[in-house]
Amino acid sequence: MTEFGAESARMVGSLILIIGLIVGAYLVMKRFRLGGVTGSSGPTMRILGTLNLAPKRAVALIEIGDQWLVLGVGTENISLLSKMERPLEQLGIPSEHETRKESFLAVLRGKGMRAAKLKNDV
Repeated sequence: MTEFGAESARMVGSLILIIGLIVGAYLVMKRFRLGGVTGSSGPTMRILGTLNLAPKRAVALIEIGDQWLVLGVGTENISLLSKMERPLEQLGIPSEHETRKESFLAVLRGKGMRAAKLKNDV
C-alpha cells in the first residue's frame, strides 16, 4: 500500500504543478497583455448604435479610431455603406469617453444635439 500512496502523492503533486504553471502563464500574459483581442494595441473599436430595418437586417455605426463606418448587416454578409472621418467635437457628437445623450437614429437624421445648438445660436 505504501507504493500506491507514494505514487498517488506524486501524481497529485504533478497535477498541482501543471495547474500552477497554467495559472502562472495566464497571469503573466494578462500582466503584459500578450495575445488575444484585448491585448491588441491597434485603434479602439466600438459600436455607436444599430438600427434594425427588417428581421435580420440592420444598419450599424461603428467607430474605429477617428473614423466612422456605416455598415449594412444582413444574414450572410456585412457591406460597407459609407466611411467618414469622425465629426469634430463642436458638432455635438460625444467622444469615446463622454456619455452618449442622443439616439443613433437622431445622428443618422442629422438632428439631435447639432440641431439644438443651431436653435440656441439663433
